[in-house]
Amino acid sequence: MQTEELSKWRSDTRAFWDTDSAFDAKYGRILLSPEMEAAPNEAALDAEWDRRTVEDVKMLLRGIPIAPEWTCVEIGCGIGRLLKPIALRCRKVIGIDISERMVGFAGDFLAAVDNAEVHLNDGTSLSMIADESVDWVYSHLAFQHITAYEVVDCYLAEIARVLKPGGYCRIQNWHEAPIPFVERVKNIARACLGREHYHGPRRWEWKPGRNVRFGGVTYHPKDWKRALADHGLRVVSLELGAGHDYWMWTTSRR
Repeated sequence: MQTEELSKWRSDTRAFWDTDSAFDAKYGRILLSPEMEAAPNEAALDAEWDRRTVEDVKMLLRGIPIAPEWTCVEIGCGIGRLLKPIALRCRKVIGIDISERMVGFAGDFLAAVDNAEVHLNDGTSLSMIADESVDWVYSHLAFQHITAYEVVDCYLAEIARVLKPGGYCRIQNWHEAPIPFVERVKNIARACLGREHYHGPRRWEWKPGRNVRFGGVTYHPKDWKRALADHGLRVVSLELGAGHDYWMWTTSRR
């Protein structure tokens, strides 16, 4: 990726995640859902936050034999929503985020969690983590917002670097939606012209009259397995539609 393109991606991403308050971070960015929008007060929001967190931790731990001596890393940790419960199960958790505001909010949210630390990064690297020092790297609701394949590739290289041999990686991202027939025909022409393929919109109905679209990159499962393998990450399991029709959950090992 060219330096200018990477710089724009970083600035756009930070502008989106740098919210004015922890409340906006929690309920305006990290967890968005019709249930959240329908919540009548903050107590109801907190209850939905807790319910979703329990569900998401179960999803994260599926197939992961987490142990008390482990060091775990979360990419795109936000204010530390998942770091806090994971910290109860291991020796140390390290959160990484591109947003300076989120890192600041995480410091408050995790103030009582002695085995948690959070670092600001450049959006592509885990430079603050030593080689082969981590037992598990995970990410949820972060890769789906990455809009450049090059950024994902950088992260996969870094994950492979910091994982111990045999270490685990579990990532949630988008798999490709069915591409309309007309667009499939156009893709043949695009390939002949050397242009990028159309991957289909990531759009669904949030509630009547309102559509929602997330613009992160998508992968066909075969291409995603190949991308992981290129960095020495062997796929153990791949689940489509777990938690959402367009989600792809992958567990791999170094």
